[in-house]
Amino acid sequence: MDNPKLFEYIAQLNAAKSYEEIHTVCVDFCNFFGFDFFIYAARIPTSLITPHYIIINGYPDEWRNHYIEQDYITIDPTVSHCFTSTTPIYWEQILKTTCKQDGKIDQLFAEAGYIGLQNGISFPIHCIHGETAMFSLAINSLPEKSRGHIQHTLAFGHLFASYVHEAITRVPDNGIIARINANLTDREKECLLWTTEGKTSWEVSQILNISERTVVFHINNAVKKLNVTNKQHAVARAISLGQITPKI
Repeated sequence: MDNPKLFEYIAQLNAAKSYEEIHTVCVDFCNFFGFDFFIYAARIPTSLITPHYIIINGYPDEWRNHYIEQDYITIDPTVSHCFTSTTPIYWEQILKTTCKQDGKIDQLFAEAGYIGLQNGISFPIHCIHGETAMFSLAINSLPEKSRGHIQHTLAFGHLFASYVHEAITRVPDNGIIARINANLTDREKECLLWTTEGKTSWEVSQILNISERTVVFHINNAVKKLNVTNKQHAVARAISLGQITPKI
């Protein structure tokens, strides 16, 4: 995968300091590799019920507005795939299978094709803090004409997508990403982890060989850092953000 232009784009992403700069790099990448449109979308688990979304949009505005009005996110198979899988998905796969089985999805892709998003590929991105993202490249060309081009770009797109997300997390004014990186101490994580097992503060103190008062101190600190209201809420937030994970 020796492409000097790709590594030039990666260097630009590494130096980006705003969403606008990231958007510019994505536009250039899209044009250089022969695609017409792109979109980056990330779901940030600030809440299990109402997560925050970050969008870097390179789709036509009329399509984005229509997509939102029709609430297509709830049926879009590229979204459900990227939020539950780790492998890229070719839109042609969806056109050949899911669209034939579901009229609503068929309508979604027919309308997208009319706007110019006739074929494409979507890359899932799963990260250590619990955020899930996707990066899609679209082309205004029928699948039979663009299939080879999309397959040729697979490796480049997958690598680029990862760097786009990394750039998003480094944007200085990205308060949302900062909120999910709570920087819990090892002891705070331990106390929360044993709490997930149903242990009381006293039981946790016996397991960790510290006082019950110290356990309560660490849990209260975690509650403050995670910006929640109680111990149970802290556990749920810490799990959703990937702050506490099962022991290996």
